[in-house]
Amino acid sequence: MSGDAGGGQLALRPVLAALAEPHRADLVRLLVARQLCVRDLAAATGMAQPLVSHHLRVLREAGLVDSTVCANLTVYRLRADTLRAMAVRLTRLAEQAAVTSAGSPC
Repeated sequence: MSGDAGGGQLALRPVLAALAEPHRADLVRLLVARQLCVRDLAAATGMAQPLVSHHLRVLREAGLVDSTVCANLTVYRLRADTLRAMAVRLTRLAEQAAVTSAGSPC
């Protein structure tokens, strides 16, 4: 099965690739609780701010985070729509796997 988008569906491959990197997974876990700026994410993870910015760019390109400028800070948040679409796609895969694995392999 391809991870490319088709018919308006979420492309799984870039989302899963983005989440597979441990630092990005850490950022996502922090952003689940609340919206944060790069400085706060860097302080919480111990990463340098440029590295946090790099990982946020990858997450943004995968459609997982969005940002808003508040005063002179850019605040990042998770995109619930992308997470929901990913959950739907993974649920469908699990349902298909349950059907194909229920029968005899021979």
